Amino acid sequence: MWKVHFIFGALITAARIRDKGAEPTVDEIHVFDTIFANEKIKALFTPTTFHVIDFDQEWDEGRQNPYFPEYRTKLAKFFNTDSNTTTGVYKIGDVESGATMTLNFKTMPYSNGKYHFTEPFLIYDMQATVSHGGKVFTEHIIKAEDTLRTKGIFVPLH
Repeated sequence: MWKVHFIFGALITAARIRDKGAEPTVDEIHVFDTIFANEKIKALFTPTTFHVIDFDQEWDEGRQNPYFPEYRTKLAKFFNTDSNTTTGVYKIGDVESGATMTLNFKTMPYSNGKYHFTEPFLIYDMQATVSHGGKVFTEHIIKAEDTLRTKGIFVPLH
């Protein structure tokens, strides 16, 4: 029986090393497909005329995110120093319209339940602040409350 526990522990450790071993990167194709599906953004940005000005994605510190109380249990605290979530930003411009956009997003580790193994970056919150012709508007593309109603964060050993 100890062999099963050892193998399970090794898989959890391998998942954690894989998730935290490199700089976080989100699937850009999914991000761009999501923003170009929004009607307000699609009116100013097109897949052939936009360009990425800047990109940054960083690991979130600690376990204090109010959306994820699962990481504040005693067992989860013992195995996890943080919630393995990220915060990122894209700065995007469009050559034809002259519009600029700051796209803020938050990701969480997610398991589809089939193998109980994490997909490292599910975007659970995304909003865009667009500036065009002296006007600024904010568009909430993915709302955390809507995403977290149907999907839960992946927490090893909780």
